[in-house]
Amino acid sequence: MASKKRELLLERRGSEKRLRVTVPAAAAAVGAGTALASPATRMLRKIVLVLLFLLRMSERATMVMSISQIGRMVQKLHRKLGSMQEQMDDISHEVKQLKLLYSNHHADQHSRLEPNTNVQLRFLNDLKTPVYTEKNITADNSEAIRVGIFEGDNMITDGPLSKVKVEIVVLRGDFSNDGRVSWTEEQFNNHIVQGRDGHGVLGGDRIVWLRKGETCLGKIRFKEGSSRTRSRMFIVGARVSKSENTGVRVQEAIMKPVTVLDRRNEANEKRHPPMLDDEVFRLEEICKDGTYHKRLQKAKIFTVRDFLKALNKNAKKLREEVLQMKKKTSSWDKMVGHAKECCLEEQHELKAYQNEEGKVTLFFNCVHQIVGATFGGDYVMYDNFDPVQKTLVNKLKDCVHARLEDIPSDYVMKNNYPEPVCTTSAAAAAGPLNPSDHEMLHTQVIEAAENLGHVEVNCVAEPLPPTEEQDPLDPTNSYGFFGFDYIGGDGSSFDLLEDFDILP
Repeated sequence: MASKKRELLLERRGSEKRLRVTVPAAAAAVGAGTALASPATRMLRKIVLVLLFLLRMSERATMVMSISQIGRMVQKLHRKLGSMQEQMDDISHEVKQLKLLYSNHHADQHSRLEPNTNVQLRFLNDLKTPVYTEKNITADNSEAIRVGIFEGDNMITDGPLSKVKVEIVVLRGDFSNDGRVSWTEEQFNNHIVQGRDGHGVLGGDRIVWLRKGETCLGKIRFKEGSSRTRSRMFIVGARVSKSENTGVRVQEAIMKPVTVLDRRNEANEKRHPPMLDDEVFRLEEICKDGTYHKRLQKAKIFTVRDFLKALNKNAKKLREEVLQMKKKTSSWDKMVGHAKECCLEEQHELKAYQNEEGKVTLFFNCVHQIVGATFGGDYVMYDNFDPVQKTLVNKLKDCVHARLEDIPSDYVMKNNYPEPVCTTSAAAAAGPLNPSDHEMLHTQVIEAAENLGHVEVNCVAEPLPPTEEQDPLDPTNSYGFFGFDYIGGDGSSFDLLEDFDILP
């Protein structure tokens, strides 16, 4: 059977590529009747597979080439955009330079018209913070904010400038970031904040008149908060009204930048530092009527003082059982840190607890924080405890904390040393005086008598004779006074120790 030529036809129809192989029918029948294909047939199949592979690779190469072309086009476009951005930056810089040149020229004109003028408005007190919207602003002492006009350091109390009309405005909080002390009128006006309604952010009496060089602001309030500004702050400023023709440049006045809060946040106002008698929700992370607030109230912790007492008594119990915080969190750290900002410098009263052996006395401040202890009569501040003293004090502290509420504050801290309060009850509780107490009391009585005026003080101070139970040579014997007389200018006299209850 004569073999016929096999032909390979590649047809392209649409997007499909097909490889058609024509095999004679006889050859196909022979191939079908045999188990294995002939070598020629196998070779043909290999050639077809190679051609298909090459066609597929050519398609991918075309696709890759197309992507590369697109990438090059994007890069060219990016370079063009970059050059355009540089051109825009250059134009913007030139505009700023022209603006600055115009401002300097404008300022030069003012300086030529107003040679050596040093007239300026000034606020005479500071703004009370925090500031809330729809609430009248006042000075630190809750008085009205005052503004005056000065030439140098002297207030102008007469003449046209002493009674000009002044307008109160609000500036953006970044106006004084560079610490500037002088500026042009244009610079000041460019920083004035416009409200959402197109008007100023202040409401109330924004216009005032000076009288003899000064005046007080009336009821004036913020209508909007400062949260929408980039600096999150506002600056209260004052300028001479544009309707006034002063003939000289009067520099505007500004106050310190402040954050203006929404009035709805006033109920949860946080004070820094907090006061001991502030309600506990004034602390950071505690909202009024919130979860933590309710838990603290349930534990009878109502004020910052109560919170600090509970913290010093058992911080772990306060956190885990009262507040139900299973582990230390940032909320706990902020809460405790804020509470510890309380200023205790003016709180001098102390509570004292002596152990059963009488060798150690612990001293606690008004929030039940241990401040020091006496060991065998020697006072040591808490920060100076050695490891042995600290261990002993911690053991005693855990035992006494439950009873501190019932212990009176019968000591005061003076010059970093606890001294007993000089009252009859305290003296009676203190027991017999030792020689050092005798000397100290002698000095106190002398000072008390001399504070009464120009008087003569006769004191007879001797050790009392020992009782039958006391050893005359025992240094621990009690001491007392035979007499301590006050002689006034008119010859009158009385016993200081009895009449003033210095001794029981």
